[in-house]
Amino acid sequence: MTFLAPWFLAGLAALAVPVVVHLINRQRKTVVAFPSLMFLRKIPYRSVRRQKLRHLLLFALRCLVLALLVAAFARPFFDRRAAAAAAATGARERVILLDRSYSMSYGARWTDAVAAARRAVSEMGGNDRTTLVLFARDAAAATEPTGSRPQLERAIAAAAPGDGATRYGPAIALASRMLEGSNLPRHEVLIISDFQRSGWVRQDEVRVPPGTTVTTVDVARGDTPDLAVAQATADRDRAGDLHTVTVAARVTNTGGEPRTIDATLELGGRPAATLRATVPARGAAQVRFPAVTVPGGATRGVVRIPKDALPANNAFHFTVALGDAVSVLVIEPARPRANQSLFLQRALGIGDQPTFRVDVRRADAVTPGDLANRAIVVLNEVSLPVGSVGARLRQMVDAGAGLLVVAGDVRGDRPPAEWLPALPVRLGPVVDRTRDAGGSVAQVDYGHPAFEQFSAPRSGDFSTAHVFRYRALRETGASAVVARFDDGAPAVVEHRLGRGKVVFWASSIDEYWTDLPLQPVFLPFVHELARHLARFRDSRSSYLVDEPLDLSRHGELTAMFNRTGDGGELVLQAPSGSRSVIPLSGPRQLAELHEAGFYELRGTNTAVGSGRPIAVNVDLAESDLSHFDPAELVAAVTAPAAGSTASAVGTTALPEDVERRQAVWWYLLMAALVCAGAESVLANRLSSRGNVVNAGLGSGP
Repeated sequence: MTFLAPWFLAGLAALAVPVVVHLINRQRKTVVAFPSLMFLRKIPYRSVRRQKLRHLLLFALRCLVLALLVAAFARPFFDRRAAAAAAATGARERVILLDRSYSMSYGARWTDAVAAARRAVSEMGGNDRTTLVLFARDAAAATEPTGSRPQLERAIAAAAPGDGATRYGPAIALASRMLEGSNLPRHEVLIISDFQRSGWVRQDEVRVPPGTTVTTVDVARGDTPDLAVAQATADRDRAGDLHTVTVAARVTNTGGEPRTIDATLELGGRPAATLRATVPARGAAQVRFPAVTVPGGATRGVVRIPKDALPANNAFHFTVALGDAVSVLVIEPARPRANQSLFLQRALGIGDQPTFRVDVRRADAVTPGDLANRAIVVLNEVSLPVGSVGARLRQMVDAGAGLLVVAGDVRGDRPPAEWLPALPVRLGPVVDRTRDAGGSVAQVDYGHPAFEQFSAPRSGDFSTAHVFRYRALRETGASAVVARFDDGAPAVVEHRLGRGKVVFWASSIDEYWTDLPLQPVFLPFVHELARHLARFRDSRSSYLVDEPLDLSRHGELTAMFNRTGDGGELVLQAPSGSRSVIPLSGPRQLAELHEAGFYELRGTNTAVGSGRPIAVNVDLAESDLSHFDPAELVAAVTAPAAGSTASAVGTTALPEDVERRQAVWWYLLMAALVCAGAESVLANRLSSRGNVVNAGLGSGP
C-alpha cells in the first residue's frame, strides 16, 4: 500500500492520548488519618500496589478511531503497477520506439536519442528480447525480436533522422501488436523522442496491452529558435517565345531575436539570384526575387537559406512547369460542316491551367502517328476508327488517354466489332425536339468533376441551353449517366476503359443541333471535361513528404509517357538514388514520397535527367517544436479502453489518478465513524455503572 500524503501518518502520535487519559484517571490511593489501626484488617502490600488494564474494548475502540482518521487523511492506495512489477519475474519483451522524424536532427537530439537506445540495449537480461522500431509518420521494425545486442547495436548505428513528420499513434499501435504476440511474462515499451505537441492526437485511441510498462526518454531541451523557408510561389509570364518566372518566398523565424540572412534562388540547378532579408523575431518575411528567364518544360527550382540547427527546412523545392500543354486531337468527318469544330477548338485554345494544344484532322487522313502523345482524342460526329488507327486509339485509352465521342449526326448506330466488348453504350435513333422549342439538360451529377464547379448558386445554369436534336444513348453495360435531358434521356454518359475514360455527348458540339456553345457555361464545361478526360489536376509545384501520390489521377505528370514504346512501366527515382517501378497502366499507380528533394519520373526508354521532376518538401508542421509532457502520452496509452474492466500498467502514470479511482480514504472514514459510534455506546454503558473514570488502568479488587 502507498500513501498519497504520507506526512499525515505523523498523526498516529495521537494514539498516546487514550493512554494518557487512562493513566491520569486511574484509581489513586487516598490517605485517611485514623487514631488507631487496631480495628482495620491487614492487607498485604503487594495487593495494594497491583494494577491491571481494565475495559480493553473501549480502549481499543478509541485507538482504532484515531488510527482510521489518520490513515484516511494520508490518502492510501494500492499501487498494483508496482506490485505487478515487483512480482513479475522472468524474461522481458521490450519494444524500443526510436523517433526518426526530421525534428530529431535539431541540435544534439539525435545524439542523445542514440545514446539512450544503446543504454537500453546494454540493460538487456540474458533471456530478454528487444525489437527496435523506427518511426516518423509511419513506423517500421528495424530488427526482428532478438536477444542479440550486436544486432541491435548495428541497427541503431544505421538509423538516421529522415524527412517525415512525427506521429506517435502508428508506432504505439505497432508495438502493441508485437507485444500481443509475445509469450514472455513481462512487456515493456520504451519511447525515445522529443515529444512534439503536433505528433500526438488524442483521437488516435491506441492502447498497449494490459500489464505493459511504458517508459519514456525525452531528448528535448531548452529554447528552440529556428529559421525555415515556409513557401515559394512562381508567377509565370510569357513575352513572345521567352518564358519568365518571378519567385517569391516566405521565411519564418521562431526565435526571440530578428535574423538577417541571405536567401538564394536556384533554377535548373544553378544560382539565379541572392537577396538579403531581415526576418523579425517570431515572425515572417517575404523575399521576392527578380524575374528570371526559364526554358520550356518543367524546371527545378530551390530557395535556400543558410543552414541552422534544423537544416531540413532550410530549403524549399518546387517546379516551374511551363510546357505542360495537354495535346488534343479532334477528328472530323471527311466532309465536315463549315466550322464544325470551331467552338471546341476556340474554347480549348484559350484554356489555362493547363493550356491545350489542339490539332484538327479529317477522318480519312488520320494516321497512327497523329495519335502519338495525345492526351485526349475527340471523335466529332465520326464513327469509331478501325484498322491500325483504331488499334492504336484503343491502346492509348487503355493506357490512360481520354476519348470524347460526340454522337451528333454519326452515320450508323453500331460500333465496329473490335469496339463492341469495350463500349457498353450504343447509339440509338435521332430524337427531334424542334417542335417543342428544344429540350434542356435538366439533371446533372454535380459530384462529377466536369460539373462540380457548377454546384454553387449562380455558378452556371445548363437549363438555359436548348438542345433541338440528340441521339438516344442506350446503356448496355457498366456505364454512368452523368447528365440527363428533361425527358430523362441520357445526355452525358461516361465509361472507364482500362486506365482511360470514354465520354459520350448525345448532341453536337457546335450550334448545328444545340445552342449550348453560345451559353456562358460552355467554356468552363469544356475546360473541366477536358481536364477530367486528361486526368489533369492543378499543376502543383510541390508535394509533401509521405503525402500519397496517385499517378492515375495526375495525367499532367504522366502525359509525356502515354505511348507504348515505354514498355508499360514508369521509373520513379528518389533524391537518394533509389528507384521504384510503377506500372504505366492499371487502375491505381501509387507513388511513395519519403524523401525531400526532387524525384524524377521517367519511362523505361527515357534518359536519366530527361524525365518529369517532382518536388517534395518536408511538412512544415514538424518545424513547430512545441513540447508536451510525456506523462500525458503514457497515461493515454495505458488507460483502460472504453468498456474494458482491465487496467493497463504505465510506470509514469500519475499517483493522483490511481488514488482517485480507488478512493480507499472514503472507506476508512466510514469505518472510523462506525467505530466512533460503537465507542459512544460502550462508554455510555460503562458510565451508567460508574466506571467511566476507571475505564483504563485501575486498582485490584
